[in-house]
Amino acid sequence: MVLDKRRTYLLTQLYQSDTPISTKWLQKKIGVSARTVYYDIQQINDWLEDNELEEVQRHRGKGFFLTTETQMQLPEKIQLSDRWDYRLSREERKVLLTLYLLNDTADIRMKDLMEHTQMSRGSIIKDLDGIKEYFKKHRLDLQYSRSHGYFLEGAELHKRQLLSHILVSVKTDEKWQGVREEAFQILLPASFDKSDSMAFIKKVLYETEKELGIVFTDEMITVLSMQMIISIERVKNEKQIQLDEDERNAIQKTKAYTAAHLINEHLRAEGYNVFSEDETAFLAMNLLSSKVHQEPPSSPYEDPEAPGLKRVIHDMVDDFQIYSCVLFEDREQLEANLLLHLKPVYYRLKYDVPSNNELSEHIQAHYQEIFKLTKRSIIHLERYMEKPIPDEEIAYIAMHFGGWLSKEDRTIEKKYKAIIVCENGIGTSNMLKAQLEAMMTGIDVIATLSFREYQQTKLRADVIFATNFLKEKETPVIHVPALLQDVDKEYVLKQLNHRLQEPSAELDQTDELIAMIKQHATVHDEDALKQQLMSYQANQTFSIKEPYKPMLNELLTSETIQFEPSVPSWEDAITKASQPLLATGKIEQRYVDAMIDTVNELGPYIVIAPKIAIPHARPEAGVEQLGMSLLKVDEPVAFSDQEKHKANLIIVLAAIDNETHLTALSQLTTMLSEPENMEQLLNASTTEDVLSLVNNYSHV
Repeated sequence: MVLDKRRTYLLTQLYQSDTPISTKWLQKKIGVSARTVYYDIQQINDWLEDNELEEVQRHRGKGFFLTTETQMQLPEKIQLSDRWDYRLSREERKVLLTLYLLNDTADIRMKDLMEHTQMSRGSIIKDLDGIKEYFKKHRLDLQYSRSHGYFLEGAELHKRQLLSHILVSVKTDEKWQGVREEAFQILLPASFDKSDSMAFIKKVLYETEKELGIVFTDEMITVLSMQMIISIERVKNEKQIQLDEDERNAIQKTKAYTAAHLINEHLRAEGYNVFSEDETAFLAMNLLSSKVHQEPPSSPYEDPEAPGLKRVIHDMVDDFQIYSCVLFEDREQLEANLLLHLKPVYYRLKYDVPSNNELSEHIQAHYQEIFKLTKRSIIHLERYMEKPIPDEEIAYIAMHFGGWLSKEDRTIEKKYKAIIVCENGIGTSNMLKAQLEAMMTGIDVIATLSFREYQQTKLRADVIFATNFLKEKETPVIHVPALLQDVDKEYVLKQLNHRLQEPSAELDQTDELIAMIKQHATVHDEDALKQQLMSYQANQTFSIKEPYKPMLNELLTSETIQFEPSVPSWEDAITKASQPLLATGKIEQRYVDAMIDTVNELGPYIVIAPKIAIPHARPEAGVEQLGMSLLKVDEPVAFSDQEKHKANLIIVLAAIDNETHLTALSQLTTMLSEPENMEQLLNASTTEDVLSLVNNYSHV
């Protein structure tokens, strides 16, 4: 069979993409329905089969892609075409126009812009109005003269920073899939030997990882390589960065500058233009700002900001524990992981290096409580940085906390060992690990690896979860998105049940069940019963463990609210407030003792705000069921000698894990944050006074 023009174009898009392409994007790109896209893919698969090539693969939740083998052999089988009846959207035109203007190594005339975009003069003039404002936000000014055409006025540093920002967006964001190849052609001109240069620079960066004692994400290796090629080309055209002297001196004290200097030596040996001190410092800025996958415990990479960031992280974890009413078991390791992530965040914010978090919106939508808790705790980093932290960066930090909150109880016996191969860095890997272990019993994730680490590892596992395409060998591979939605969880469970069945074990267990059934009932068709039991067991090998998260009014009820004029001490306040939970068997007496012991050990941290205390301890200290109770006292209880540690509202929280209580707690803190609500609670004398407020805040 022969592929028509449209399907050849579609196949070309798949060939050019290094990430999966969604059906939605292909619909928009080609201007057809989803049904047509699926039909076209089917026709392409028939053609690939005729040509003895692997068919188009589909990554659940991400889209279609070609295997590496197919991509390598495809140009020999067909004349690929990147032209069809597709016209660039206005946003795509703006991206390309911005890159043409930024990459100002030659004069740029209107005819050049018209030729590059195939658009009219009027359309381009309209686009340039918006682009001019965009440049202003990045401290650049778009000018025009008869002699030089269009050109940008502004520091080379700001141009390079904006180039990097667009590079990261085009490389990682699916919406720029249609202009990715053309954008790269602008950034990396044809005169440059891209393939050899890229391979050489990646090799140098791998050596740099050893020098720094860290492992960059694979995505960052590619981005850093392209940033270096752009810098080499611009230096060759006498576009040199100039840094502030104090800034350069500060960077030169870092380990990253030493690594950048060694990179410069490698470039010199290979015959490339040598970087100036400022250019070397700029390269160090990019190294410092790059996402890392992991850092060995004995890493030599200790930059000057580490002590300050350690203090910030300690305060952030303190606040997160207070706001979430959680006590992290392995706090030291959590803080070490956060430091590994926050160092690049610090330098990205300090030097205006871009970060494209394609998962940010998903995190804010599906992990609202954790995102809100993180946003409240982030104030310490904002004070340290003396600037607000963007939501994209907060979302990444929330992933760390979310992963730690979801850590599975280690006393549960694990049945299968799993490896995660993830390209998105330590935060995403930990979040994915937490999701997988928390949603099902029987899985123990023994390692989270980058693709490069996976290729070098000798670890053996029963199953591999991969966020990018990974060719299956002896071990089953299940492809998953970085953050799982309900449909993804169902897919994972079906795959696990299908791939990891143990027929012999099921048979033995089925025979035992039938024997037990025979003791209490008459079995009329034993073979049919056995088949049905075996089928049921196969579908129950793995099951989702999704705990219900109750609303505030399901925990604070008329039975759990008390009033007292006064109590002798804060210990008595905790004991009295706990009585409704003790009476209903939701907690044991030792949980009350544990709450008192925790305050004696850690101080009055449970006083989360003036007049409000939320006593709590670890779930394993005696919690049987999730519960919450409220004691209101007229005379404030002193948890220390300081006025700020006096409380009239003592709200005992008995959590069964780190997450189930978060919805109710979020509703509680929202309610308590309003001054008029506090006034109503402090004046309340009946349970109805309290419950009228509680019910107003108990909704999704």
